[in-house]
Amino acid sequence: MPSNILVVCGTSVATSTVVSEKLKDELPARGIEIGTLTKAKATEAPSKARSGNYDIVVATTSLNEDQFDIPVITTQAFMTGIGEDDVLDEIAEKL
Repeated sequence: MPSNILVVCGTSVATSTVVSEKLKDELPARGIEIGTLTKAKATEAPSKARSGNYDIVVATTSLNEDQFDIPVITTQAFMTGIGEDDVLDEIAEKL
């Protein structure tokens, strides 16, 4: 079953695009079929996540995880390249 991912950054422009492309490139190799990848601003994330359309949130900015009933992974690994494989493994595990 395809996984739907909400990618969150401060403005929903630059870093969320980088993260989305990396997830599209790397998750299939870990056995994860991607359904939708949706970008959102941090302020939009809680309401989008509550829609029930997503399986996980991947964020590059801090979020109040208490506002979410799906897993939230906050990371800078896709921007720095440091620990990227570990984060991809964690995302795949949660999906």
